[in-house]
Amino acid sequence: MKAILSPLSGAVLALFVATAGFAAPTPAPSDAAADAVVHIANYAFKPPSVTIHTGQTVLFVNDDGDAHTVTANDKSFDSGGLDTHESWKHTFTKAGRYEYFCALHPYMKAVVIVTAPSAN
Repeated sequence: MKAILSPLSGAVLALFVATAGFAAPTPAPSDAAADAVVHIANYAFKPPSVTIHTGQTVLFVNDDGDAHTVTANDKSFDSGGLDTHESWKHTFTKAGRYEYFCALHPYMKAVVIVTAPSAN
């Protein structure tokens, strides 16, 4: 028995075959699980300073057209290369001042200040 395709089902099949080798678009990074978000744009970290509590997470999002890193001055964390629209999260477990920079563009500098949660 021969299958008969309507013009519409043939068009759907052709579209499926034509796009079968392409990956679905990656959704935009969600900041729902982050306590603070730092965007990398125009060769700068924005905002240049964030303050969070111990145990909280910062999401770093590269909105630039070039790759960047998020690298601690003391090497305690490093995102590795982040291409355009890639993101990276880091959870800070100890209070302190964490200065960081982009290893590819060392003039890009910023800081995360981590404080102990206040007792209620």
